[in-house]
Amino acid sequence: MSASLKAKVLGNRPVGPQVHLMTLAAPAIAAKARPGQFVMLRVSPGPEPLLARPFSIHGVEGESLLVLYQVVGKGTGLLKEVAQGQELTMWGPLGRGFELGGDDPLLVAGGMGIAPLAFAAESLEQKGASFRAMFGIGSREAFTAWDAVSGDGDCYLEHWDWAAASEDGSLGREGLVTALLAEALDRRTGPVLACGPLPMLKAVARLCDEHGVPCQVSLEAPMACGVGACLGCAIPAKAGGYLRACQEGPVMDAALVDWGRI
Repeated sequence: MSASLKAKVLGNRPVGPQVHLMTLAAPAIAAKARPGQFVMLRVSPGPEPLLARPFSIHGVEGESLLVLYQVVGKGTGLLKEVAQGQELTMWGPLGRGFELGGDDPLLVAGGMGIAPLAFAAESLEQKGASFRAMFGIGSREAFTAWDAVSGDGDCYLEHWDWAAASEDGSLGREGLVTALLAEALDRRTGPVLACGPLPMLKAVARLCDEHGVPCQVSLEAPMACGVGACLGCAIPAKAGGYLRACQEGPVMDAALVDWGRI
């Protein structure tokens, strides 16, 4: 188990509607972090709430860690109030990340699935690998969260070959990102890396299976410990039994998951 540490908050600012970007000084975690892994983070400097929350690693800048999060409940509501200079308890990096091998991968994000895929895209760029990113969003307003800026002021999306689908048609194609993916899979055979809501991931896994394309999915599940002890993050396995999102995942081969039980 990774030892817990106190990480100083270097920044915590809004980048979109109810979406914030937090920068934490965590050199030990930043040095080991890989795209797709996560950290367990206490959302308040005080003793309450007791349990930490899991957050995908959005990126690494030198010795700093980036966490992109959406304010959806009490825990993240407390997190957005944390001020620069305060310290939060965290541990990580945890779980299995993306395997970034393979030619010309497709990165498919829905909602806050952008958080770990931005890190994957940055790593692919550093390797000089080509890739295409696809986003599914609710509206143009929601897109601002996906154009989240890194600490040095550079927009991730400026450097990406990307396409978007929005449910209201205000940005990119009207409809779901899986329609973009279906068209792309008819033209290319690179592996797919996906993160987003479970219904989206289920559709992505089906499309990839139909086209015979390898697919890695990053699965979200409730977690209390992040190290496999609480079994709160169990995912039904195709071979029977369960896979733990915090240990065998959160990134895993889509073919290992029993999507019929999700």
